[in-house]
Amino acid sequence: MAIFNGTDLGVYIGTTLIAAATDVSLTLNAETIDITTKDSAAFRELLPGVRSGSISVSGLIDYVDASNKDFIDLYAAWETRAVLSLKFSKATLATGEASFAASAFITSLEQSGGTEDTASYSATFELTGAIDETVA
Repeated sequence: MAIFNGTDLGVYIGTTLIAAATDVSLTLNAETIDITTKDSAAFRELLPGVRSGSISVSGLIDYVDASNKDFIDLYAAWETRAVLSLKFSKATLATGEASFAASAFITSLEQSGGTEDTASYSATFELTGAIDETVA
């Protein structure tokens, strides 16, 4: 088993890492279709249905460093309703490690800053179409 440090995971738009991230997550969902009948002996029966996914990222805001994908870039994508090519992956994959890629829209974008705290952001991307897994 190849356990690794979660710090190595990132969310990429194309090949560019989203900057200053402190937390990333990939959520995969599968809906079901209820096919329970009176012949089901009082047990629910299901068929697999639509699959979907989302990627979330949160991090620190740095308005000065324009060389990275940051809140300003995410805002531009949200404002124009751009479809983004996302990858959820380690920067460098070892043999047998997986990355996930899909097209996505930003469905939630937030920035916040508390008194005597760092300014932060969070974004949620809803995946559209196939979710591709690549194993190194």
